[in-house]
Amino acid sequence: MLEIADVIKDSIADEMGLAKGDLILEINGEYINDYIAYQYITADERLDILVKKLNGEYWELNINRTPGEELGIIPSGIIYDDLKLCQNNCLFCFVKQQPSNMRESLMLRDDDYRFSFLQGSFITLTNLSDEEFGRIIELKLSPLNISVHTTNPSLRIEMMKNPAAGKIMEQLKKLAAAKVEFNTQIVLCKGINDGQELDRTISDLISLYPAVKSIGIVPVGLTKYRDKLSKLLSYDKVAAREVVKQVQNWQGLIKKRYSSNFLYCSDELYLLSTYKLPVYDDYNGFPQLENGIGLTRQLWQKFKSLTSTLPEKISDKKIIGIITGLLGAEALKPVVNRLKQINNLSVSLIPVKNDYFGQGVTVTGLLTGQDIIKRLKDIDIKEIIIPGIALNEEGFFLDDIRLEDIRKKYIDKNIYVCSNIEELVEVVSDG
Repeated sequence: MLEIADVIKDSIADEMGLAKGDLILEINGEYINDYIAYQYITADERLDILVKKLNGEYWELNINRTPGEELGIIPSGIIYDDLKLCQNNCLFCFVKQQPSNMRESLMLRDDDYRFSFLQGSFITLTNLSDEEFGRIIELKLSPLNISVHTTNPSLRIEMMKNPAAGKIMEQLKKLAAAKVEFNTQIVLCKGINDGQELDRTISDLISLYPAVKSIGIVPVGLTKYRDKLSKLLSYDKVAAREVVKQVQNWQGLIKKRYSSNFLYCSDELYLLSTYKLPVYDDYNGFPQLENGIGLTRQLWQKFKSLTSTLPEKISDKKIIGIITGLLGAEALKPVVNRLKQINNLSVSLIPVKNDYFGQGVTVTGLLTGQDIIKRLKDIDIKEIIIPGIALNEEGFFLDDIRLEDIRKKYIDKNIYVCSNIEELVEVVSDG
């Protein structure tokens, strides 16, 4: 059921006496199981709402409003029934590669189409009932974000350990026919779904254009916690180069056929291969930033726009160290090289090896507090910048160490958190 998180002051809901913590049981006789249903049903001008108040009373409210008049209810969350969980057992599942003492929210394997539509998470389509699939088509919940990995039915079943995984092209074709758009991702596993299998998958997916809005290719992430899991290999420079070349060939064909590219490699593959990243415009609006596709190019572009604001000199001598993952260090090198041109400013990158997850994990967002604490032990620099991407909203790293724990450990250092390039420039240039 829908719990009210807040009520807008002087709105209809406020005037009717609704308040934070009240439960909406039904609207117009219908149970509201998610924010999608709430949005559709509350579009009506006449609403009959059954409410359970915090004190246990039941209220029946009859509301008539003018078109466009604000109801004023702010729901708590977006899912009001059971979250749809993943029913797969993927070879490459990152959740299963985490230590057992991770907080519960990080161990949750959701695969809910409503999160995909409302918040952009990727889903596999393997746990959908006919009714749910029909709802997606009826309401045109678009775009969805779909983890494909391979369009080879038998290979997808093998990779995901789920017989329902083999229907992927059938499902995608139905969505395309209903004009439901989708972004797709391929988690690439070396020697399994790359090479000729990747050619097949790309060919199948581009045949669904324009329903397919983007195809993102990311290499598998492997931690040291893979006991009793399938043996997988990480991508190295040589293997990454093969993938990038293969994708570049397909990008040329796509541009020729459709006049616009919608196939992308992750930044990680480019940085591993040492090939140049695509230019800014080739990312076409950056549809898969959350997948690590285009973040580096966007960072460089934004920094370029800020260079005219950089001072030639700062007032007092300043030495700053920037904490980053191993791959993040490669992305930040051009930025740091330019900042070093500011007189009185010394900037250094402090790459941190990920001992917590294993050194095969090199992205900055998966750095932990304990690895940062260990790395700072040998650093004499007093001004330290920590990337905001490694922290949650409450200031916790993935290992539940807090930002304040690091500050207490190193009381002799000034520790800043920068969540974007603008904040980093502000800190280093006397902001």
